[in-house]
Amino acid sequence: MNLSSKWLAGTCLWLGFCLPAFSEDLAQTWLLEESGVRASSSEPSAPMSSAPARKYQVSTANYELPDVSLINADGDDVSLRQLLNSEGPVVLQFVFVTCSTICPILSASLASAQTDIDKLSNGKQRLISISIDPEQDTPEQLRTYAKRFKAGGNWHFLTGNPDDIKTVLKAFDASYAGNNKMYHLSLTFMRPAPRSAWRRINGLLGKQELVAEYAQMLTTPE
Repeated sequence: MNLSSKWLAGTCLWLGFCLPAFSEDLAQTWLLEESGVRASSSEPSAPMSSAPARKYQVSTANYELPDVSLINADGDDVSLRQLLNSEGPVVLQFVFVTCSTICPILSASLASAQTDIDKLSNGKQRLISISIDPEQDTPEQLRTYAKRFKAGGNWHFLTGNPDDIKTVLKAFDASYAGNNKMYHLSLTFMRPAPRSAWRRINGLLGKQELVAEYAQMLTTPE
C-alpha cells in the first residue's frame, strides 16, 4: 500500500469512527458542506445530563517559543513570540486551507466557541491559526478562510516561510510523520497567561467541550 492509499484509508477510518461522535455537538451549529462549513441559525441545545466519555487527551507542557516572524492575513510581519506573550489567554491550532478532514472541524469548533470564549475572557483572548501549508496558503487565502469561519477580530491567521513554520511545529512538538501535512495531528493548545504552561489537547472537540476546557484552563492555571 503506497502513501496515498494509507492516507486515504486512514481518512476513511477517521471519518467513519470519529465524525459521528462530533455530530451531536458540532451539527447543532455547523453544517459541513462540500465547499466548506456554514453556520446555522439554530441555538445550541443544552448539554446532556450524563457526560459521554472524553474522546481527546489533555496534558500540560512548557514550550520554548521560537523567535520567528510570520505573516498575517493582511500581509504584515508578526513576531510569533510577541503575539503569544502578550497579556491574555491564547488558543492556538495548526491548520491549512485546503484540508478537508480535521482542519475544518478544528476551525468550526473554534468558530462556534468564539462568543463564549470572548465572554469568559472579557475580550482579551487571542485565537491563532497557523498554516502548515505556507507554500499554498497566502495572506489572501487566509482572509478567505477567516471569512468562511466568520472569524472575529481576535482571531489571527498566520502563514510564513516554510522553514519558520517547521520550527514552530517542532517547538510545539507538533511535527507530523513522513513530512506529509496530511498526517498532522488534531491539536489545540491553550494557556491563560504568558508565563503559564500550555494545555495540550490531542483530539477533536465539539463546541461545548472546547468551551469547557477553556473555562477550566482559566480557573486552574498550571
